[in-house]
Amino acid sequence: MSFTFSSKTLKHCRHAVEELLFFNPGQFRVRKGIVDSLEKFGHPRIEQTADTLSVKIENCEAQTLFAYDGARLDGSPIGVVIFLRTSVDEVDIMHIAVHPDYALQGSHAGMGLGVVMIEKVREIASRIVGVRRIVLQYRQEIVIPV
Repeated sequence: MSFTFSSKTLKHCRHAVEELLFFNPGQFRVRKGIVDSLEKFGHPRIEQTADTLSVKIENCEAQTLFAYDGARLDGSPIGVVIFLRTSVDEVDIMHIAVHPDYALQGSHAGMGLGVVMIEKVREIASRIVGVRRIVLQYRQEIVIPV
């Protein structure tokens, strides 16, 4: 199984994106990190164009990647990660969300979607001149070398 990634998703996936970002049943596990991230960077909002949706953060120029599992028939995203460059040598992951089926206790937990999304951000960060580390805002003690 392989995942695919995109910075946008189709507008018919709005409900799935809202569920991932705002109503995710696993968010209680990292509540303090979410609150800290919201205070530091601002609140995410879903923006719609004619055909697509993207996620923007009110106070910064963040990047978003939606994760997809080609085996899902509805084509909706199963994960989202929002990240931004916060200094010359650092990229921060300010938000990461995984569909409950792909979370640690889910039916597809063995696929390691959360880790795959972090590795995708690491791959992107490795192509940015000067970036040396990634900080996971929910757990600031987690610093990932690039």
